[in-house]
Amino acid sequence: MRLVSERLKVLKGNLGVVLLSSGLWNLAGQMTWSFFPLYVLGLGGSYVDIGLISAMDAFVRLIPTLIGGYLADTIGRKKIVYTMSFLLAVNELIKAFAPIYQILFLSAAFGALWGGIREPAFSSLIADSTDPDNRALSYALWSIVPPLFGLFSPYAMGILMDRYGTVVALRWGYLFVFATGVVASFIRYRFLEESLTLREPVKMGIRSVVGKVIDDFRLTFKSMPRQFWTFFSIDMVLSLGWSMIDPYTVTFAKEVAGTTAAQWGMHMMLWSMVNIVIRIPAARASDRSGRMKFIKPTMLFYPVAILFLINSRNFQGVLIARLAIAALTSIDGSAYQSLYTDYIPREHRGRSNALKSLSWTVVWSIGSIIGGYLYQEYSKTANFVVGAGLLTIGAVALILFLKEPETKES
Repeated sequence: MRLVSERLKVLKGNLGVVLLSSGLWNLAGQMTWSFFPLYVLGLGGSYVDIGLISAMDAFVRLIPTLIGGYLADTIGRKKIVYTMSFLLAVNELIKAFAPIYQILFLSAAFGALWGGIREPAFSSLIADSTDPDNRALSYALWSIVPPLFGLFSPYAMGILMDRYGTVVALRWGYLFVFATGVVASFIRYRFLEESLTLREPVKMGIRSVVGKVIDDFRLTFKSMPRQFWTFFSIDMVLSLGWSMIDPYTVTFAKEVAGTTAAQWGMHMMLWSMVNIVIRIPAARASDRSGRMKFIKPTMLFYPVAILFLINSRNFQGVLIARLAIAALTSIDGSAYQSLYTDYIPREHRGRSNALKSLSWTVVWSIGSIIGGYLYQEYSKTANFVVGAGLLTIGAVALILFLKEPETKES
């Protein structure tokens, strides 16, 4: 009973509000997120346009994220979270009523602007709301509970798409996201509590602020251990490989393997179920036994699963390949994220995470464009082959050169 009481205690306060509001957003959001590439094609866009839209989102997000980080520590978390959440909900109307695919570039730009400003405050609010005694449980709930609300949503959207067409069904989906987003934003406005004790901000000139940021990043570069930079470099190679593959999996499944929208929705539902079942036990085991025992055995299986995927010509083959990837991700995902944190001194985590985020954004943008070009101009498997090659290179480098840290940073 005491354990149950402790778990229920975690759900109180801001974390409970965030889980509920994000769950409502997921209820509608999972009806549209995985089908977005098909919406671009349905409105007349090309495969390269899918990559370009992804790239625009990534590049526009860079500066707003830096601004959002500053604002989160000066004006507080709550105001930014509910305001930007409302603007992100309104942005769904641009998608819902887009007459041509070019409008989706505008939606991506606005989404990146509002999302970039919100992200630091949102992440900080969640971190502020955890307790050292149940922090792991809190983050586990954050990764699992909101997606549970939308467990059946992809399958429901797939049925609508098969019956009414891609564009019509997804327009309804984006309207639904707008409605649930407004409700979620109101819940955050009404029930969230400010988690930052505000102090009088220090007023500094632009030149001095820029100089301080540059000096801080120089110190971070010098302070990071060699294994961190090894891990960072390998992660960039792996990210480039995945960026060529991930945006085009749904188009391959539909156009080459003949997968229906309902079948793809069922696949996304099963993906979430695999993640729910495996991730928490795997995370607990990695805390006890070490990170590399869970990362190294899985890495070489990703390229195998990708090659199996592109040689599949039916729904069953695609499903097997994707569920294998879901299982691999669930096994090593938490260990991989934790290993990154293990290398970084606490006083440098903010800047090092910013460095990783900015680098990942650039790499993902470039890779998604290259992947779209290969898919469109060469073959519908070329981007997968190149991506699998990069995943293989990254896996071999990780196995050969990456080591478990002797001491984990607190």
